[in-house]
Order: sequence, then structure tokens, then C-alpha cells
Amino acid sequence: MPPLDPAITGTIIDHLKLPIFFFHGSRLVYCNRAGDSLSARLRAAHDIELNVVLQDHLRRLGPAAVNGSHEAVVLLTSPDGEPFSVHVLAVEAEGSGGRVGGSLVTVRELGIDRHAFVKRYGLSNRESEVVQLVLRGYSNRDISSALGLQLATTKKHLTRIFDKVGVDSRAQLISRLV
Repeated sequence: MPPLDPAITGTIIDHLKLPIFFFHGSRLVYCNRAGDSLSARLRAAHDIELNVVLQDHLRRLGPAAVNGSHEAVVLLTSPDGEPFSVHVLAVEAEGSGGRVGGSLVTVRELGIDRHAFVKRYGLSNRESEVVQLVLRGYSNRDISSALGLQLATTKKHLTRIFDKVGVDSRAQLISRLV
């Protein structure tokens, strides 16, 4: 299969609904429309500069995020607890000056996928609320308090959720959503 024309590839990427960022080292060199939109929303709602947050995570991952075949998934939350999955992939591409390495970063808003997740696994409304709070990092005690439940009831909801989804832990549950 012949390679796609770079102009066509750029048009496709720019129209994707998934926010995409490309960093060379720690410098942002490309962001598609969805990335611009998400950045503007987080700036307006929370005074957060998404590119700075992403740069910080790339620095924490170290040189492997730029130079190796490093791949990482990070779960971030905004100040109001809105969950995001950040996927970092080290990439190398052919540029006009030779091979160019960098980090391709995608950001998914988990709230959008939650409804499909709930429907797919047949979760009840209450189980959906519990899943949302688990994504926000709430402990069992915090979930109980937030939803007005007894601690034992929260644990039963989590057990049912784990059984329906086929996981054994919160980390696995979050991974399924990511």
C-alpha cells in the first residue's frame, strides 16, 4: 500500500474528535482541532493550561517518552474530578531534515465513554454513580458518604460491578474504561 500524502494525513488527523498533541522534546509542535477545543475548555473552566500539564507528564516519564518505544497511560482529573485518560506514545517520523522523534499524546475524556460502558456491562444507575466516583479516586468510605450509603452497601455495589465487568480491582476497572 503506498504511503498517504502528508496533506491528506494532516487533514484526517485535524478532523478527528480525539484530542491529539505532538511534542518534540517538551515543546508542543502540533495540536489538532479537538486538542485546541479541549485546551480552551479547560482554560476557561479551570484556568488549566493543558499543554503545560502534558509537558509536565512527559518530563516525569523521562527520555524514554521521546527516544524509545515507551508507551504510557496516565489518568488525570480536573479540579472538579472530571477524569481524562492520557496516552503517550514515542514516535519517529521522516521529516524534511531526516528522522524526527517525539511524543504523540492523546487525551480522552472518560465521561463521554461512561454511558457506553454502563450500557455494555448492564450497570444500574447506582452502579454507574459508583463507577464515576471510583474514576474520581474516591475511597469506599468517600463513595458511601457522597451517595448516602452504608459502607457495606458500597462494597456490594463494587463487587457487583467487578463481576459484571469481569475485573478484580479498581485499577482493572479504570483500565477497562481507558
